[in-house]
Amino acid sequence: MKDYTHICIVLDASGSMASIEDDTKGSFNSFLKTQKEAGGKTVFDLYQFSDSVKRLVERVDLATFDDDLMAKYTCSGCTAMNDAICTAIDTLDQELAALKEEERPENVIFVIITDGFENASKQFTGADVKKRIMEQTEKYHWHFQYLAANQDAFVSGDAIGINRDNCVNWLSSKAGVRDAWGKVSSFASKIRSK
Repeated sequence: MKDYTHICIVLDASGSMASIEDDTKGSFNSFLKTQKEAGGKTVFDLYQFSDSVKRLVERVDLATFDDDLMAKYTCSGCTAMNDAICTAIDTLDQELAALKEEERPENVIFVIITDGFENASKQFTGADVKKRIMEQTEKYHWHFQYLAANQDAFVSGDAIGINRDNCVNWLSSKAGVRDAWGKVSSFASKIRSK
């Protein structure tokens, strides 16, 4: 469906994110406001990951939803990033497959934001992540972005199949998190304007 964008964010909520939790919430809300104003239909999913994976927001149409989508975001524990990415991809893939072809989004934007390395997944490996990302990119033309602090985002993103042009290093600080969400907003806006 033209002018229909589905955005899925997979966001680190491990203990190391606690010092910038409020800044993350504020920057996220600014990002959502920008996407809401972009025009067209925008449907949104949000997953957080720590020791486990939680879907905080499920298929919300931004045009009709005004509540705080980050109200349940809290930071603690470790980093089950592989589990979060694979769970989110598999769920979204199944939900879109259930729609008629003409009802599916023109663009799927899938963004992963972390401040550390995978260290807690129980179901999926890095190879599982890469396989899914490559398949969705090549077969369905999903747009993936990887933002990472405290590591080389280009190396880490490339290892899971994300184009280096779509990888971003960010600083785990108040200014850094604002900048990171600004990069997510620019990435989404660029795709939507094509």
